[in-house]
Amino acid sequence: MKPDFARYSLEERVSLIKTALGLTPADIIVTSVNLVEVNTGSILEDTAILLKGRRIAGILKTREIGRFRGDNTLVLDGRNQYVMPGFIDSHIHIESSMLDPIGFSKIVLKHGTTTVVADPHEIVNVLGIRGFELFVEASKYAPLKILLEIPSCIPPTNPSMGLETPPNTLTTEDLDSMINTGNVVGLGEVMDFLSVLNADEKLLEKIKYSIENNLVVDGHAPLLLPEELNAYISAGILSDHESTNINEAYEKAWRGMYLYIREGSAWRDLEALVKILRGSDCKLCAFTSDDVNVVDLIEKGAMDRIVNKAIQLGLDPVKAIQLATINPAMRLHLEDHIGLIAPGRLGDIVFSSRIEYIQPTTILANGEIVYYNGKLVREFKRPQYPDYALNTVRISDELIDKIDIGAVVAGSRGVVRVNVIRVEPGSALTKHIVEELRVVDGRIQPSPERDTMHVGVVYRHSSSGGYSTGFIQNLGFKYGAVAQTIAHDTHNIIYAGWSINDIKRAIKRIKEIQGGIVIVDNGEVVVELPLRLAGLMSIEEPEVVYEKYKSIVKKLEERDAVFEYIFMTLSLVSLPVIPEIRITDRGLIDVRKGRIIPLIAE
Repeated sequence: MKPDFARYSLEERVSLIKTALGLTPADIIVTSVNLVEVNTGSILEDTAILLKGRRIAGILKTREIGRFRGDNTLVLDGRNQYVMPGFIDSHIHIESSMLDPIGFSKIVLKHGTTTVVADPHEIVNVLGIRGFELFVEASKYAPLKILLEIPSCIPPTNPSMGLETPPNTLTTEDLDSMINTGNVVGLGEVMDFLSVLNADEKLLEKIKYSIENNLVVDGHAPLLLPEELNAYISAGILSDHESTNINEAYEKAWRGMYLYIREGSAWRDLEALVKILRGSDCKLCAFTSDDVNVVDLIEKGAMDRIVNKAIQLGLDPVKAIQLATINPAMRLHLEDHIGLIAPGRLGDIVFSSRIEYIQPTTILANGEIVYYNGKLVREFKRPQYPDYALNTVRISDELIDKIDIGAVVAGSRGVVRVNVIRVEPGSALTKHIVEELRVVDGRIQPSPERDTMHVGVVYRHSSSGGYSTGFIQNLGFKYGAVAQTIAHDTHNIIYAGWSINDIKRAIKRIKEIQGGIVIVDNGEVVVELPLRLAGLMSIEEPEVVYEKYKSIVKKLEERDAVFEYIFMTLSLVSLPVIPEIRITDRGLIDVRKGRIIPLIAE
């Protein structure tokens, strides 16, 4: 089903025509602005914008506004500020902000983002179709346009491979009920590249269904070989946000993929890829954030943060703005409605006193003033979330007690060769290494001198789930244990730590608060961040979540660690679709081979 704003209303269009001809007064007239015209790359000085209802009725010179003004027309004096279209985030997981859709909307709108394309596969993994419907309902409460993509891979790998225990699955038949819920524009990132390369018909049926229903199909294709990339694109997957180096970016751009250049909280690829923007006229390029946390949203911004960094890296300001406005709109086939300030388009307008560094002041969304000179002037209401969405940690205390961390091995002492996950903070990739670790009393020991500690996953979606244990290197964590329910994409409990007792205490506390992040040291909870909504998001105000997040950052800084790296890195260690090695509730996963491998190296 098309988004509501993409449907043609005769009544609305008649009103726009009359306003454009001066027969009916405008509701709002914006005057004396420098309009960033993203279609041609021009800046139109001393411009006025007519708005009627939620749309723009006309563009003209400020001196010409007289006959379009009525007794009830609101005139906004732009005072020679620059105005640009509302920014569009072409791919984001709202859940990663730790804010619910309402809290998220409030912050990103302040920073000039008026449209996001949300792939809610985090909450859908946890709650199934009910999670998708929850996002649809919540999006009705905010002026932010939350355009939804139907998750393509629930779970992220084919269940027949047995790499993890999925709490929910989506079939092609499920897509039919989801597409009619409203604001659906695409099929979410196709992460299961192995099934694509194997021409798995069930997955291809989802792609076929989406294309036949005029949905875009987004991709997730890190580090594919050239022939694999050819095959992946041939399936009909025409965008990707996983390029981390310039060669990979060109390989995808040359093959006609929409290149979404990602600049999130932990995965920051803009600096490595800016050459493709400076050195070529990349028609199929756009900016995206993918995953961005509440701290970066509040302190640094949303899409304005990415646009500003691109400008700092030498990109022309107008071109940088195009990459966050008209380019993503064209990818979505919605340039008739969003992505530029022009007649018939929605009234999404961002004011900034400078163009060399965007600092949004006044923001209009759908023809409504949301922020005026930096102050919120619109009320945000939050829906009442159902109990099933607020109580999702269902593990039993008996399971927690019996978790056998450290893996008992034959022999009471000695050294064993262990398959270890080596992470690089700031990168989504991992390395599969083999380390020799000591065995004491039949249990494999961590190695502080090599920063190699326990890691594991506990199934949280029922009282009778399973668990796995392993070892992770280079995480840089220095407290006794950390546990969290943010563990892409099935979002079980993932833990890491040095102390078995602290690990179990952290897991039990996660159950008590029904999801979130908990750090324990010497048996005591040091700091925690409750995330009650599906174990992924807080239902508190953004400023409250921000302060709790900052308290975790401060605690880790006391021991020379960076929370952002630890949290985001750990959250991806259970995602078995990014090379080279991961861990799920079933065990260690060799991603390339798509199989479970033993803890003890062969």
